[in-house]
Amino acid sequence: MASPRPFMRSNIEQLQTILRRLLPLPALGLTWVITQLDLPPSILLGLVGYGAANIGLLLWIRRTTLYSNRLLLIAGISDAIALGWCIVAAGVTPALTIIQGISALRAWRYRYHSLWLALVPALAGLLYARDFSLFADTAGMLDALVSIGSLLLSGITIATLIFFGNQRNLAAREWRARYDSLRREQKQQVASLEASNNDLRDRLRRMEALGESLRAISSSLSLDDVLRQILDSLAYMLGMQRIDDAALTLIRRDDLEHRILHADRHTTDWAATLAQAVIASRRTVLLDHHEIEQRPEWAALARYGFRTALSVPLFDPEPPGHVRGALSIVSQKEEAFSPAEERHLTSFSIQAMIAIRNAELHVQLSRQQAMLSTVLHDMADSLIVYDEQGTVYLDNAIARRALARSAEHNGRLAAHLAEIAAYLHQHGNSVSQEVADGEGEFARYYQIQGTLVNPSADTRLAVLVLHDVTDQKVQEQQRREFIAKVAHELRNPLNTLQGFLKIVLKESDSVGKLNERQRDFLHEVDNSARRLAKRITELIDLNRSETGQLHLHPVRANVIDLIIATCIQQQQQVKERDIELAWEVPDQLPDVFIDEERISQVLVNLIENAAKATPAGGSITVSAELQQKSIHIHVTDTGAGIPPEQLDKVFLPFYRGSNPASKGPHLGLGLAICKQFVEAHGGKIWIEYSKVGQGTRFSFSLPVQHELSFGASATDHATTP
Repeated sequence: MASPRPFMRSNIEQLQTILRRLLPLPALGLTWVITQLDLPPSILLGLVGYGAANIGLLLWIRRTTLYSNRLLLIAGISDAIALGWCIVAAGVTPALTIIQGISALRAWRYRYHSLWLALVPALAGLLYARDFSLFADTAGMLDALVSIGSLLLSGITIATLIFFGNQRNLAAREWRARYDSLRREQKQQVASLEASNNDLRDRLRRMEALGESLRAISSSLSLDDVLRQILDSLAYMLGMQRIDDAALTLIRRDDLEHRILHADRHTTDWAATLAQAVIASRRTVLLDHHEIEQRPEWAALARYGFRTALSVPLFDPEPPGHVRGALSIVSQKEEAFSPAEERHLTSFSIQAMIAIRNAELHVQLSRQQAMLSTVLHDMADSLIVYDEQGTVYLDNAIARRALARSAEHNGRLAAHLAEIAAYLHQHGNSVSQEVADGEGEFARYYQIQGTLVNPSADTRLAVLVLHDVTDQKVQEQQRREFIAKVAHELRNPLNTLQGFLKIVLKESDSVGKLNERQRDFLHEVDNSARRLAKRITELIDLNRSETGQLHLHPVRANVIDLIIATCIQQQQQVKERDIELAWEVPDQLPDVFIDEERISQVLVNLIENAAKATPAGGSITVSAELQQKSIHIHVTDTGAGIPPEQLDKVFLPFYRGSNPASKGPHLGLGLAICKQFVEAHGGKIWIEYSKVGQGTRFSFSLPVQHELSFGASATDHATTP
């Protein structure tokens, strides 16, 4: 039903507009009436005072709306006083009409504040109605007109009062109806809010229970404790009065493992039935009593009298979407579980799976930590790990004992390790270094292997493994001392033997006539003695090189002359093996500062090794070339070649290759001595290429440098006393 209020208000606004347009006319008429009436002075003074009082009240009402009702009451009282004054002072006079008009205008102006203001102008006209002589007296025509106007004004005022009273009653009924409608809506909203509030309280209780459950689950990292706590928390969250049993099922290899809340009441067949359905479908299963009773696959649930069942899958976060098991609850009550319980159980299952995963990771981490601790404790070498700040991140007992022993004997092992760790963090390369710690009988030697690892994106660790090689160093020292002693002990009688052989061979007439066979035997003995002397010299040279006692006597030399002289010297021996020895050298090469005897020995060793590996009919070529600031010398043969797996070992002392094509006895020292001599001169030696059955090329370099710079370079590779 449409409200009549807007229509009524629009009519009133139109009426107000008309009155505002016609307002000057009654004002002019009232002014004219006052000028035409013969009023007593007391009445005029009363009217003036009445007008001044009303003007003041109007101004006051406009400024102070808070007290408008009280001011209107005062205005009405003033109207009544003015009427009484006029009646007492002069009886019923036209002045009453003036007061009546002013009261009527005020009543119309403030009709929305109160309707009782219209009572004063309405009753004022009744004073004229009792004196009918005013209408009969034609001489008092003006008074008659005033009386008629007063009566009309009273009638209009009464009609207006009745109209507005009726409108107010209609508006009151309308507002009453709207109030009743709003009140009904409010009651409905209050009921809805109370229902929502109850639902929120229930959810809050569930969330608090879920939070308490999760805190209880997360408080333990033992897998068995976590699984048991999950079931207890689940029952507490959903209410023990609603749940008759709960089960937590996990996939273990190809079987299912069940944890039952009340293991003493039921077996696990009902849990297996729900878990298999959830795992197969990867979705939640919510069953009511109709499905449990009518469908045969849920016979295990019906056997125990369960009327409602709910089971949700347990999704493993790693890898995402992988089902690890199911979480199931059952009840003997109908409609025990709603979609709200399904949502709560799903949320709970996610957090429960995270707790299970954390517990499993903790168990795995504990096992790995125990394994790591066992490895660190039982490993034979020291291990120490530094972080980027140089702080020890991890170490084992052997490393701690080594550092403690070094500190006890004023060693610098800790400083050496910190320097190596800083180098690793700065350059990131692997390091293999031998470190001597301490002096004298307390000296210890360590072979340190260092590498940089990145266990995480923001962590870098320097891992150092210390292998104590003190015993090995002592054995090497004893071996070198033994070799030196044996070599010197053999050299003296060997020199004596060679001296007497020379005398017998050269001065056979003075010591006795030798036949040809005896002379051949003695020549063979002399050759064997020379080979033995050479082996002894090799042992002594290698021993000196390893102990830093290798002496070099560098002089300015021409490499071309050195190569040709050495080749000519070895040409006869190579020719006896039916091998051709040739040299290919440029016309000019810069002079170098070298120890001619040592470099000549390098060439001799390389040529002899090539001759042993080259079959009859083969060839050996010695060549040289200038490359940048060094001279490269190559010894190339057409021999058996070296297998690839032996290329990294041929320069090791006492290494003897297994190539059957290599002829002649040797100790495996020739190439090791060559390496020591070349590096002592600041050069390098390497195998440029080698192919089995086709030949090998050995190369070494000699730097072209000034005599003064040679001394500094040689000092870096060999120590002179």
